[in-house]
Amino acid sequence: MKRVLLSLGLVAMLAALPASASTFVAMSDEALVASSQAVVVGEVVQVDSFWNQDGTAVLTEATFQIGQTFAGSAPATVKVRTFGGSVGDVRIEAIGFPTFEVGEHMVLFLEQGAEGTYRVTGYQLGQYRVRKNETGVVTAYPALEHGVQLLQIDGTPAPAPKAMPLHALAERVRGLAAARSVDPIVK
Repeated sequence: MKRVLLSLGLVAMLAALPASASTFVAMSDEALVASSQAVVVGEVVQVDSFWNQDGTAVLTEATFQIGQTFAGSAPATVKVRTFGGSVGDVRIEAIGFPTFEVGEHMVLFLEQGAEGTYRVTGYQLGQYRVRKNETGVVTAYPALEHGVQLLQIDGTPAPAPKAMPLHALAERVRGLAAARSVDPIVK
C-alpha cells in the first residue's frame, strides 16, 4: 500500500511540473549593461546551425548587422553564437536561450564569446525583438519564451521584463552606461 501511495504521489508531483522549462536568475538592467561589452540594435542577416567540435551539441550562429549602438562598442557585423538549433533531422530546443530568424530586428546585450563570436548576455534576458506595436510605435519586446521562470537571487519569483518603446530602452541603456563610466570619488 505504501508503494502505491508513494507512486501516486510521485506521478502527481511530476504531472504538476511544466513539460519543458528553464529557470534563470533575473538580471537587472544595471547588471545587463555592466556585464555587456555592447548593447546594439540591428537585423539578423544569416543563421547557421552546426554540431560542436565534439559532436555532442548543436550550436547556432547568427550573423547580426548592427544598425545602432546604444552602449559600448562592437564591429558593424557580429556573429552571435548560442546553444540549440537544427542540423539535419536533429533539433535541440534550449528553452531560455536566444533564438534567431533571418530578417528579425532586435536589441542585443552582447559579451565576447569564443572564437571571435559574441554571446547574448543573460541568455534571453539580453534579447529584445523589435517591431511596431498596434499603434505604430517601434517597440522592444522581451524575447523570453513561455516556460522560462525567473528567480531573484534568494529564490523568490522575479518579474519578467516589460516591452517598451525602442527609444525608451535606448535612453535607459545609455543612462545606465553613462552612470557606470563615472567613477565615484573615494575619500
